Amino acid sequence: MKYLITLLLALCSNFVLAQVQIVAEQDQNRDLTLLGLNSDKIPYTIRIEFILLENLESLEGDILFKTANPGKSTLVKLQSIYSNEKTGFRYNTKLFKGDIFQRPLYKTIYLPPVEEGTKFNMRPLRFESHPSQNSGLNTYTGSLFLFEKAVAICAPRKGIVSEIKMDRGALASGPSNFESENFIEIYHEDGSFSRLSGLQKNSAKVEIGDTVFPGQEIAESAIDPNQNLHHVKMIQSHWEMSESGMLWVNFPVVIFSEQKNISSDQDAEDILAKHPENIIQLEMDKKELKKYSKK
Repeated sequence: MKYLITLLLALCSNFVLAQVQIVAEQDQNRDLTLLGLNSDKIPYTIRIEFILLENLESLEGDILFKTANPGKSTLVKLQSIYSNEKTGFRYNTKLFKGDIFQRPLYKTIYLPPVEEGTKFNMRPLRFESHPSQNSGLNTYTGSLFLFEKAVAICAPRKGIVSEIKMDRGALASGPSNFESENFIEIYHEDGSFSRLSGLQKNSAKVEIGDTVFPGQEIAESAIDPNQNLHHVKMIQSHWEMSESGMLWVNFPVVIFSEQKNISSDQDAEDILAKHPENIIQLEMDKKELKKYSKK
């Protein structure tokens, strides 16, 4: 029978604090298994770089990317080289929200993030480079939805509420500034995030960890400071691995419209928000479908 020695190691991150911990378990052969203990409701990806392996060998190399799902996950196994010698290791880590190995479903249809029956205009949000940079960049950031009166802001797609900030009174114009705006972030199973910002202060109808479905009310709208109209900004993002490291990438999505579905990087006028049941039920599992059908 194997015996286990458990060592608790704190995992630091730029994005969250102590959401994931690493536990090392050693068996009777002196092999080590590193486990990720994730206390959150969404997965996290851990970059592990071994800077010292003493009498241990990683068969997967010295730099690894591993997913820590909610609960306990096996990250990597380190094999002992000589059974009678001591073992030790040191490593650096970085933590990324979500599972970077999942690929966004770009053809997935998103509902307009406003209550059904709302007439809205849609504008793409773009980041324009400073003239001094002379780069000509005009990068898509997200979408701005404009409408005449206060309405409920709704989840555009099924997911888990991963972050909320609703205590800010001031609103920003242009692309979303998460340091100054109220927002709700939703994590989707395909590894992408939807962030809805510019929300009414303290109007959240959901909590972190809640599963939400398309068309479900999650907050209330607020006035756009420059246009005297109510608004919400919607940004879809995911992590992308590149030669220079991990990049946080914003991408356009398909918005449902009765007339013709619209790409979120396009202008649209006088669109009536509809929440058809086939879109609402699209990502539900069998248990969720049964519960929904009884309503």
